Amino acid sequence: MKTYSKKLIQAWKRAIINTYGFEEYMDFVVQPSFTKKYLSYLPLLNYTDRESDKIKDLLELAKDNHYQIRTLNFNYKDFKDHDTVVLRLDIKDKTIEEIKRGYKKLAKRSVNKELKLNRYELKESKEYLDYFYEVLKDIYHKHGTPILPKRFFKNLIEELGENLDIFILFEKDKVVGGVLFFYDNSIATLQYGGVIQERSEPTTGYFLYHKIIEYLLEKEGIDIIDFGRSPYNGGTYFFKTRFGATPVKIDIHTSDKVDIYSAYSLASKVWKKLPYALTDRVGPILTKYLVDL
Repeated sequence: MKTYSKKLIQAWKRAIINTYGFEEYMDFVVQPSFTKKYLSYLPLLNYTDRESDKIKDLLELAKDNHYQIRTLNFNYKDFKDHDTVVLRLDIKDKTIEEIKRGYKKLAKRSVNKELKLNRYELKESKEYLDYFYEVLKDIYHKHGTPILPKRFFKNLIEELGENLDIFILFEKDKVVGGVLFFYDNSIATLQYGGVIQERSEPTTGYFLYHKIIEYLLEKEGIDIIDFGRSPYNGGTYFFKTRFGATPVKIDIHTSDKVDIYSAYSLASKVWKKLPYALTDRVGPILTKYLVDL
């Protein structure tokens, strides 16, 4: 039952402020939307250092304002479609053989096939930021989501330092996919990334995740791999559970109740159809005002 540390929250807040120029109000940042301002704790982070039953002080600070606070709810068990969850894999004191025994059949077959083909290589370096950002632009366009500004990732690298890794999956000299992980409080979090659309064969994503799991098992001090946010019973949810990951509910405490996966469905469909030249230019600007990203 781990959340992030206060140190991570402060570093994340500095990266956000340095990227977008948000004002700071106590524990919050002040994030504008297109019609109003929100007290946000915190933008672009799936959850924070708080559990859902430990935010009385934040709610008191936020009262009489529009606000959004993201927490983990470890007591929530009655999951429903579209519930916002993170998928976590416990790796403490486990070997890769023990982890693989928890893979579902499709994940096992895919990994074993790619191991035999031996066509991909996973490399890690913050110098791969440009490669990673191109992968991310492709993925965000595919999902109909405005791309974050590159300077946000530069600021994260500056703030998190050795507690952040960028992984790129290569086939010879061609980029196949990439992910960004950060580390805090024994949690390794996959915050962004995946496989580019034109290289997205059925087995590739499974192999990428498997190689990252292998890497993280060798990294000192990691007990939990957090594969990031998904809608319960959605496609990405089932993909992540095939590695043995289990859900933890994200509670989004807000003055304006909304099902984010339904609310942005139409906008997402429209965004997918727009040309890259437009989305690459406009997307980073829009993200400043999208409270639910």
